[in-house]
Amino acid sequence: MVRALSKNKQESIKSLVLQNKPYSVIMERIPNLKKSTLSRYANKFSPGRVTANPGRKAVLSVTTKSYIRKQIINGTLKTAKAVHKYLVCTGHAISYSGTIKVMKSMNFHAKIKVKKPLLTKVQKARRLAWAEEHKNWTSDDWRRMVFSDEIKVNVYGSDGCKYYWSRPDDKLQPHHLDLTVKGGGGSIMVWGCITYDGPGYACWISEGTMKASDYVGILGTTLMDSLEYYGYHPQDIYFQQDNDPKHTSKLARQWFKDNNFKAHLAPP
Repeated sequence: MVRALSKNKQESIKSLVLQNKPYSVIMERIPNLKKSTLSRYANKFSPGRVTANPGRKAVLSVTTKSYIRKQIINGTLKTAKAVHKYLVCTGHAISYSGTIKVMKSMNFHAKIKVKKPLLTKVQKARRLAWAEEHKNWTSDDWRRMVFSDEIKVNVYGSDGCKYYWSRPDDKLQPHHLDLTVKGGGGSIMVWGCITYDGPGYACWISEGTMKASDYVGILGTTLMDSLEYYGYHPQDIYFQQDNDPKHTSKLARQWFKDNNFKAHLAPP
């Protein structure tokens, strides 16, 4: 059973509670008084007591937040900077960092835009037809696929998205810079393929534009070596490549035919 406080303490609590004093003030004036005990006696002496709302008043109203949320979702306000500018223009005293906090409180987070090819209606229709053609493929069918592609590899740095967050009036800092070297640092083109059992060999592509004859040379060496490594036979696999002109050239098509390949193009 909880031990009751002395009559003097109870009277002191009652007096302060009826004066609508905050708990922090009451606990300062009455030593060794726990908040749970104070709450129990406050409810006893003043059951309908309404306490003041603690904390600083919100900078933005619920209505304003709701409006901002809709504008972000429909794309009218695309960035934190745009949201901040709107709030300042409508008379809200809020900083850029405060704007970001508000956006995060509404569960918005900064993300890098996903790159998507700009496709025409015809290309979309062809891709749908390609998907329909392969929708009944089994796991065994997909295991027979050998995917291939070329990629540019930078010697220094990346072509990827780089950004930083800062306030409008912040001075430029060293960590805000994307450091470069004279001439860009250079890059190389690499051809490679991947199978169900693992990656194939990679091939460095010489400087300059790769011609159909260069591509056929890669197929006859790097690709064939990769298939041999995994014990694959050309007639048993589907070789995937994109629609690059050198991949669909007469020379390449003849090579695939001569070597019993089922060349499989990517969606248009």
